[in-house]
Amino acid sequence: MTETPNPNPPAAPPGPELKKKVARLPASPGVYIMKDARSRILYIGKAVNLRSRVRSYFGKSNDGRPFMRLLLKRIDDLDCILTETEEEALILENNLIKKHRPLYNVRLKDDKTYVSIKVTLSEEWPRVMITRRYRQGKDLYFGPYGSSTAVREMLRVIKTVFPLRTCTNGFFRNRTRACMEYEIGRCTAPCVDLISKEDYMEDVSQVVLLLKGRSKELERIIEKRMKNASEARSYELAARYRDQLAAIAKVFETQKVEEFRLGDIDAFSIIREGDFVAIQAVLVREGKIINSKTHSYRTGLPRAKVLSSFLTQYYLADRYIPPEVLCDSDFRDRELLESWLSERRGTRARISLPQRGDKAAIMRLASRNARNSFRIELDEQERMESLLDSLKKHLELAVAPRRIECYDISNFQGSLAVGSMVSFEDGKPVRDRYRKYRIQTVVGADDFRCMKEVLERRLERGLKDGDLPDLVLVDGGKGQLSIAVKVLKALGLSGVAVASLAKERRSKKTTERIFLPGRRNPLALAQDTPESLYLQRIRDEAHRFAIQYHRGLRRKDAMKTGLEGVPGIGQKRQQAVLDRFRTLAKIREASTEELSEVIGKKLALALQDALRKNPAVKN
Repeated sequence: MTETPNPNPPAAPPGPELKKKVARLPASPGVYIMKDARSRILYIGKAVNLRSRVRSYFGKSNDGRPFMRLLLKRIDDLDCILTETEEEALILENNLIKKHRPLYNVRLKDDKTYVSIKVTLSEEWPRVMITRRYRQGKDLYFGPYGSSTAVREMLRVIKTVFPLRTCTNGFFRNRTRACMEYEIGRCTAPCVDLISKEDYMEDVSQVVLLLKGRSKELERIIEKRMKNASEARSYELAARYRDQLAAIAKVFETQKVEEFRLGDIDAFSIIREGDFVAIQAVLVREGKIINSKTHSYRTGLPRAKVLSSFLTQYYLADRYIPPEVLCDSDFRDRELLESWLSERRGTRARISLPQRGDKAAIMRLASRNARNSFRIELDEQERMESLLDSLKKHLELAVAPRRIECYDISNFQGSLAVGSMVSFEDGKPVRDRYRKYRIQTVVGADDFRCMKEVLERRLERGLKDGDLPDLVLVDGGKGQLSIAVKVLKALGLSGVAVASLAKERRSKKTTERIFLPGRRNPLALAQDTPESLYLQRIRDEAHRFAIQYHRGLRRKDAMKTGLEGVPGIGQKRQQAVLDRFRTLAKIREASTEELSEVIGKKLALALQDALRKNPAVKN
């Protein structure tokens, strides 16, 4: 009788040194960090009892998931960081995941917060502004909004209808006369007491009504004002109120969305198929759905762990935390996360699993959106995996190049030489991994030596941190490829593949050429194939990023106009003067009164004195 093999064999026992480390772990809360033989971080986790949790990975009770077997095969070393409480371990775990991006953890790829509108009630004369950060306090926040364009349009309407101040506090405090904004009707000049505090705060309260979506109440107030102005024969003022009503009506034409009998709620629905996971986030503010976004991952982690890790990373950013968060799945850390959110919010925050009513309706909506986005994302993932497998075959690589880094050099006649590095993972740009390099060791136009410096700086750091790509792609031909090969060989990075992509050579009427180590001729890959187009896209992004950085440096160098070095005139005031007068010639020609409107009389006199002492500065 043939014995049936165990489909989930126990994990391989740890080596002698690792076994000693596991045995010495304390039975206290903390974070454990698993590493491979090259000290690259594979997985970061937290535990109430570090010794017990880490031992469970290597015991017979291990669940045998493919993800776990792959992880345990690669573990060679282990570190831990102790914390006082499990809550501290939760925060530390997710901060470390964000910093190190371990291979086997779930990472919130798009962790930027959405734009919100902030009313600064903490200031004596409040302003309305765009922000991505949320802070507890007196200020009011509205949003977040999915489109910054829509937010700017809303602010444009507010500025037209309710002319509140928009200047900085420093500029506001130094005013002795009304600025241009007042002259064109975009501000009521509270800086020089041309409006009473009572009337100004009434405008602020109406802006708050507008942002809360209470258009009917706001329209009634303005209609009453318009009627009173008309009866008093103040026809210009009545016309202004009429225009305000028209602008408000236009804003709310595009905001007719489904409304629930609820306040502020965030809802999260998770869908899984194999190792592909999609989490749909639906944001509800004052009963209105204002945003919906899908976050997708490939992971072998259990569903509950994915949701717990996602929510912690999501709220680690400076986001508004609503009174209630809805989920369609329970998870072990729910009470811990609920306690942490309540602490950050300052009042009670609940994590609920609704079964009926409007909250359940929101979850059904989130689930429908998640399933729809799931199919789209899965199709895109399958297409990208097919493309990466094809690249692996064409470029003769050991593994599919899931993470590609591309390097480019930019200079102008040998001056201000810079390098750029862009990173793509699974077909998408990872912009927080982009890097700019100011060339430090090369004088003149020598692209080869510049490329060598950039690659050495990046890869030496990557080797130290265990943070290396699958494929290094350089912009150029055989020369650049040869430099990259030498750098990788000198650093002992035999596991990192390299290729170069050369631009068009018109004399031979060829287009893109891909060079590989050990090949005399470029790779015969048609320019319009998906593989070639993908590499071109990455190369073009590196080229764009390098040129953008180089142009910025040239612009900064060209704008050394003599404004630097004047006591009291820092970068912001320099920019304010340049925004107003555009050129140094016009700054020199400006009167003391004109300069005073921007930076105050004292600094205006200091600036004029500095410009007189330095007449040779270029215009």
